[in-house]
Amino acid sequence: MREGILAHVGRTPLVRLKNASPNPRVTLWAKLELCNPSGSLKDRVALHMIEQAERRGELRPGMTLVEATSGNTGIALGMAAAVKGYGLKIFMSEAKTVERRKMLRYWGAELNLTTREDPDSHIWAAKALAEAEPGRFFYINQNENPDNVEAHRLGTGTEIVEQSGGKVDAFVAGFGTGGCLMGVAQAFREKGVGARIVAVEPVPSRGSIDGLKHRDEAYQPPIADRSFFDETRGVTQEEAVRAARAIAVQEGIVAGMSSGATLHAAQELARTLDHGNIVVLFGDRGERYFSTPIFGEA
Repeated sequence: MREGILAHVGRTPLVRLKNASPNPRVTLWAKLELCNPSGSLKDRVALHMIEQAERRGELRPGMTLVEATSGNTGIALGMAAAVKGYGLKIFMSEAKTVERRKMLRYWGAELNLTTREDPDSHIWAAKALAEAEPGRFFYINQNENPDNVEAHRLGTGTEIVEQSGGKVDAFVAGFGTGGCLMGVAQAFREKGVGARIVAVEPVPSRGSIDGLKHRDEAYQPPIADRSFFDETRGVTQEEAVRAARAIAVQEGIVAGMSSGATLHAAQELARTLDHGNIVVLFGDRGERYFSTPIFGEA
């Protein structure tokens, strides 16, 4: 049984966005994953991967968790590791925001920054450490761990079906590891919801929207099968920033840049529909992006 703060992971709200839809016959709904305790959808993934590894005997007391992250998974692991008593080593690109670095260290994690010249350098570094001492370190490996997908199949996707009564015509989420999109798609299929699954990626270049990957990047997460997606929409950083700011001004929700990207993609999709309901994933809170263009100058 989950105890303390970990008992409050999941069961996030699904709220109607009153002012965001460009089409009066299409309603936009936001799945507020930013309401998870550490502030992002990765709370679900981090905790489920830890619990399943414990259940299988792969993760044992005294071991140290190791992960490669753009920030949110590391922060979620920091919360879980603090409660469960595990050590934590995080590898993250030096290109990521200072807010995330501070949050990780605040949890007590050991943060190792890798070169921005290789966008996947943090992955190679984490793998190397875990392989060097497998008895000491447990590599979470969100990009290749099927428990990532399972967390969203059992949690996010199932919750959306319950909260919407199954009346979903499209689901829009950013493509990072692909775990959320895959898990929600599987839950919808199992429960007979024929919603369109729309992945969002940054354009024109990699790394322009934190946490999202482009299909042309060298490393693609093995847990993702793009045949599960009906469509992939590209969003520029400028479009994501503009939409993220609009979320705050129009809806009173302070969300991150990837949430702006998913909202923009959902609005573009809404313009093409006659009617319906679109569920948009708001993946994290905006406070970890104070130093990005979302907030501009003080």
